[in-house]
Amino acid sequence: MKKVLVTGADGFIGKNLVHTLLGNDIEVYAVVYPGNNIYENVDNENLHVKCLDLSQVMNHVREFPMDIEVMYHFAWMGVRPELRNDLDVQMVNVNMTLDCMKLAIAIGIKKIVFPGSTNEYLYYGKPLNKDAVPSPNNAYGAAKIALRYLCSDYATRNNIEFVYTIIAGIYAADRRDNNVIFYTIDKLLKKEKPSLTKLEQLWDYVYVDDVMAALVAVGEKGQGGAVYAIGHGDNWELSNYIKIIHQKIDSSLPLGIGEVPYTSDKLPCSCIDLTDIERDTGFRPQIDFEVGITKVINKIQSEMEKKDG
Repeated sequence: MKKVLVTGADGFIGKNLVHTLLGNDIEVYAVVYPGNNIYENVDNENLHVKCLDLSQVMNHVREFPMDIEVMYHFAWMGVRPELRNDLDVQMVNVNMTLDCMKLAIAIGIKKIVFPGSTNEYLYYGKPLNKDAVPSPNNAYGAAKIALRYLCSDYATRNNIEFVYTIIAGIYAADRRDNNVIFYTIDKLLKKEKPSLTKLEQLWDYVYVDDVMAALVAVGEKGQGGAVYAIGHGDNWELSNYIKIIHQKIDSSLPLGIGEVPYTSDKLPCSCIDLTDIERDTGFRPQIDFEVGITKVINKIQSEMEKKDG
C-alpha cells in the first residue's frame, strides 16, 4: 500500500490505524467529522486530514487523488448502547456508507476493508469465520450485516476487492469500555468487590496493537471476497480473563464470580477462528492477554493515583 483512505479517523480504531499506517510510511487521507480534527498537532507530510460530513462526501470527490489503493471504512454513528436501536441513526449509517462506496468508485479505489464485530454473531455458538451465520440483536447489528452484503455486491460489480473483517473485543490502555474487564479492574483497584455472573461465556479479547497489525496485513494481502476474523484466538471462558486480572491486581481481594444471575438461559459467545487471516496474510497475534492487560492496569492505576494525588 502506498496511499490509503481512512473514514472515521477520529474514532478509536480509526485514529490508532492512522498512526500505525503513518509509522509504516504509508500516505494517509484521514476523514474526520467537522470540528473534530484530532490531528491538528500532528506534523507528518504523509497525513492529509479531511474534515467533512460523509453524508456529503460526493461533493468533495475532487479533494481526493485518483491513486488511493485501499479504503478502510470505520465511520459509524450510533455505537453507544442507547442508540443501537435508533432506526433513524442507523439509516444515516446505511446511506453514508453507500455514499462512501460511490466515492471509492469515483476515485478508483482498488480495495475496501469493512469492519464488523462479534456483536453481530453473539448467538452463533462457534468460532467465527467465513461460514458464521449472523445473529444481530439490535438495529446497529442488523445495519452492519445488511451493509456487509450490499457493499460486497456493489464492490464486486465495480471491480473493487471487498474484504470483511470481524473484530473481537479490543482492549487498550487508552480505551475505557463499559464491559466486564474494565468494570472488574475499576472495582479491584478501588479495593471493592466486583459482583459478577458465573462468566461461563466463551470469549476472545485482543490488544489494540495486534488489531492494527492485522488491519495493515489485510490491507496489503487480504483477498477480495474474504471474511477475516481478527482476534487473539484464546476463546476462553470469561472467568479466565477475570481471574488473571484478579491475580495482577490483588489476589487477596474478594471476587464475586457467581453472585449475579444470568438474564437468559442462552449465553452469548464471542470466539475467533484465525485460520483464514493467518493463511492469506501471515498475521499472528503477538501480545498475550497477561502482557496486554498489565499495560492497561498500570495505566488506569497511574491515572487513579494522579487524580487522588
